Amino acid sequence: MELLGLFGQGIDGSFSPFLHAAALRATGREGQYMLWDVAPDDLGIALRGAYLLGARGANVTKPFKQAAAQMVMRLDPWARRIGAVNVLRRTSGGWEGHNTDADGFWHPLAALSRPIARALVLGTGGAALAVCAVLVREGVSLRVAGRNREMLGRLGREFGAQTIDWRQRGDLADVDLIVNATTVGSQSDDSPLDEESIPRGAIVYDLIYRPQPTKLLQSAKRRGCRTIGGGGMLLGQAMLAWRLWYDEDPPHRAMASALELAMTRQDVS
Repeated sequence: MELLGLFGQGIDGSFSPFLHAAALRATGREGQYMLWDVAPDDLGIALRGAYLLGARGANVTKPFKQAAAQMVMRLDPWARRIGAVNVLRRTSGGWEGHNTDADGFWHPLAALSRPIARALVLGTGGAALAVCAVLVREGVSLRVAGRNREMLGRLGREFGAQTIDWRQRGDLADVDLIVNATTVGSQSDDSPLDEESIPRGAIVYDLIYRPQPTKLLQSAKRRGCRTIGGGGMLLGQAMLAWRLWYDEDPPHRAMASALELAMTRQDVS
């Protein structure tokens, strides 16, 4: 039996099990995708335990993406560049760390075929690192807002980003893209931005995929913005993870349908 799973905290609402269970069924594999909610001090033990149990691969989510990057046997170049891991691939010598967040994030933006010159990224965690890395790769000028001064400094040095305090985001009229890479908005009555501060006509991308639409995306819609929810990134990175685990094209239709069904059930629950 194939064993896959997700390391994180507070992950009981994750949609990843729906995606990968559907992929296992579509490819005729017997397996299970587990949720491994572990304490920070136990991450190393949990990673080792899953490996000894024969797990083929795993995902990593908040708050462990950066810590996991320090615990694996090897990092792929993109994960090393970002300093965060969201996919673990089994090798004969131990876990190999990958980061599919960056390309998963970019996938729905590339489909828009719309030029992006300036972006504001909200947040300084592992997801923000991946977002900044891919935006710089695509030639986008960055502004990053956050509360963690140490991480803001790192983002400024590594990606040439303009770093600003969370409370001093200033005028956003020149921004083409706003990305929420924080957890602010995971509660339905919360948003990282006031509606009036969202520039009309911008692209607003919220990496949160539950609830949908978030309050931020609802406000952006009213401002005439193009909005993207976190489901697109989740699906993109999940398909890339499957390719790493099985060295084959993922069953896109099955995974997309499973995500759509899971999000529909969430909306009516």
